[in-house]
Amino acid sequence: MPASSVTETLPASALGSPAHPAWLSRLGLKPSTGILLLWLVLIVLVPNLLLIGTSFLKTKSGFLAFDPSFDNYLRLWKSTGFWVLLERTLRLSFLSCVAGALVAYPLAFYVGRVVRRHKPFLVLLIVLPLWISLLMRVFAWRLILGQSGVLNNFLVSSGLLDKPSEAFLYTSSSVILVFAYISIPFIFISTLSAFEKIPQSLLEASKDSGASAFQTFRFVVWPLTRRSLAIGFSLAFLVTVGDYVTPAMVGGVDGTTIGVLIASQFGMANNWPYGAAVAIVLILSVGSVLAVVLVLCPSRGILLGDEGVRVMAPPQTPGARVGALFSGVGFTAAILFLYAPLALIFLFSLNDSTLQTFPMQGFSTRWYSELVQNEGLLTAARRSLVVAFFVVTFSTVVGTGFALALHYSRLSCSRLVEVALALPLATPGVVLGVVMVLGTEWLSIPSGLVRTVIGQSSFVMPVTLMLVLARLRRLDPTLVEASLDAGATRLQTFAYVLLPLIRGSITGGALLGLTLSADDVMVTLFLAGPSQTLPIWVLNQMRFGFTPTVNAVFVVLAVACVLLVLVATRTSKPSSIGAR
Repeated sequence: MPASSVTETLPASALGSPAHPAWLSRLGLKPSTGILLLWLVLIVLVPNLLLIGTSFLKTKSGFLAFDPSFDNYLRLWKSTGFWVLLERTLRLSFLSCVAGALVAYPLAFYVGRVVRRHKPFLVLLIVLPLWISLLMRVFAWRLILGQSGVLNNFLVSSGLLDKPSEAFLYTSSSVILVFAYISIPFIFISTLSAFEKIPQSLLEASKDSGASAFQTFRFVVWPLTRRSLAIGFSLAFLVTVGDYVTPAMVGGVDGTTIGVLIASQFGMANNWPYGAAVAIVLILSVGSVLAVVLVLCPSRGILLGDEGVRVMAPPQTPGARVGALFSGVGFTAAILFLYAPLALIFLFSLNDSTLQTFPMQGFSTRWYSELVQNEGLLTAARRSLVVAFFVVTFSTVVGTGFALALHYSRLSCSRLVEVALALPLATPGVVLGVVMVLGTEWLSIPSGLVRTVIGQSSFVMPVTLMLVLARLRRLDPTLVEASLDAGATRLQTFAYVLLPLIRGSITGGALLGLTLSADDVMVTLFLAGPSQTLPIWVLNQMRFGFTPTVNAVFVVLAVACVLLVLVATRTSKPSSIGAR
């Protein structure tokens, strides 16, 4: 059977829909393609069009009035406070990503070019904080930087300060520090592969040509890694610029960002058109910044997209050994920076006192015992489990189906569709929350668990989609053709040939989706209403009624996340059979 026949028929069977509804047949679409386009319309296209349309409306007596105008944009243009907030938002995120890059880029070089053994473990060590609750990481920095925190305690006890200082927390600098901390794993992941793909022969050729170490970096290493650095920088920038929770927790008034303004317009102020206009301006501003970053870091092209390059470690000359020693010290310092805040949370979860200060009053597990007695916490945890179950199940099935459809269908615009499906991942969190509010409101879905499931699926599904699609593109296409030529049905081919090869990616996507769902705050805050999930409950506790029980909650969540990572690491390794 020709390969074109295989690629034309596989997606329908893979989705279990051999029969085509009449309306899809008339359009020349298959069920999998039709569902894919329906998702694009309902989850991506319509909500974003509603955001744009709403920005031109007005509110009268608390209700939307269809009276299109540019009034909201004119109000923004004349508002000095808005431009101050926008400049601060972009500046804080940009500077924090620069600081994160200054740490992550050398880390990627060390792991990618210097390390000889235990490389997977070291990579996991740096990436692991991404899987741990964002609230936990932010709250840990509050414990460090607060007036009664660890840093002030140390400075006062050592005699460097007479009394605790208020200069460490609730400042722009504290926001930059915490955002940089959040950015490091994103930039590291993106840049590491670029370092690994540089053949040692290129570096040796540069050295043999008489180039200094700096010249080799400038003319060989930097051109081949700058694009990956720009991509990691852009991803970190998107994460931080849409985060309105972290600045509120560690920045105070000086750290207030435009996300707080958007959230307030869709909350207490109840002025959706103005909030939509602010969101549109934020998107355009973020897009402009990232466009400049990507233009300044063009692709050299020689190695990009090249997979499977075996990196040869450099020879261990005396100079190289000294460099490796200093690199190892820097790596250890970076690891301490990443994990010290998390270790602090664990220590305070065992503190017998309600005060989060040193010296500790004694060790106790009382806060863990109180977890099972806190009805509000248990109710929120059950809601989170229900939401996560439906989000992961739905996103895994749909994401896998869409990956098969995009890979095996003959859509002329499959790349464009792929980018559109991944758009929620490239949308700042606060804007995505607003977009999903408008979309679910248009569908008359009330706030609560259903709306939360839809909102979280909008960014969890693309994760599975991209992981499975990347795996499918590395498979040998003749395996499917051989199975069909041997007499297997399309369903049998999927079950016994394709599924074993992509199962690891599906599992990895599901586990990552579970973590994303269980930890989401920014989108869920807009959608959950009174149906608080566990992260929302924890956030409210930290804002209004903190007890040390929160430390115990964070530790339990962290342990669960680490276990998920270990499971994902073991199960997501694909079989080498069929890989190209």
